[in-house]
Amino acid sequence: TSVGCAPSDTSILEFEAKSSRDGAWYDVATFLTHRHLETGNPEVLVRFSGFGVDEDEWINIRQHVRQRSLPCEASECVAVLPGDVILCFQEGKEQALYFDAQVLDAQRRRHDARGCRCRFLVRYLHDDSEEIVPLRKVCRRPETDYRLQQLHAATAKDLAAQQHLQKASGESLTGNPQVQQSMVPETMPKHQISLSTVPPVAPAPQHVNIAFSTGPANSTSNLGGSAPVSGAASGGWGEKAQQGVE
Repeated sequence: TSVGCAPSDTSILEFEAKSSRDGAWYDVATFLTHRHLETGNPEVLVRFSGFGVDEDEWINIRQHVRQRSLPCEASECVAVLPGDVILCFQEGKEQALYFDAQVLDAQRRRHDARGCRCRFLVRYLHDDSEEIVPLRKVCRRPETDYRLQQLHAATAKDLAAQQHLQKASGESLTGNPQVQQSMVPETMPKHQISLSTVPPVAPAPQHVNIAFSTGPANSTSNLGGSAPVSGAASGGWGEKAQQGVE
């Protein structure tokens, strides 16, 4: 069983390696030694996490060793985009392993108490099979960190602008004597009010329905609905996703 997507300490640089035995990616526990072949390709002897000495394997450093993929939090679905190569958990009849896959499409759904409910159409690179998977089966590459950084920066900027606007609005009200005077209620009426002009029943207040979204605070606007952002045609994979993996 692969352990390729377990949470890790981000203060330590960790790696994963692709096994030549099954083509799946596994976490690296330690690099034992290295060697240089006549072909010029350096190799390293790897011990995989959760496996013993019998499973040690020589791995091509340039092609099959890389920085560890990152498990996705519920709020990080916005960082997974069509065209990305991800590490995806494929469950087969005999085994369940992590393989490279390309994201073909993304269907954004409204988040709820269970977390992210988005679905992703992926194609596995080792066998060209396609599957609709939830976010919990997806590990993104560290190269996509900049997207989350940009999103967090934009969110912080919007919040600061709103706070500045609220502060400026409050200062304008407290600094204007006319506004202050108009806000003070009169204790004595200027004119006598005829009882005949007072309606026996106060009119019912008018209410306006206001649409709102319960999606995550850092998600983009296209996460509010359940329609695919990529415009999946009716009867396509998006419709199957509605009936498929929950």
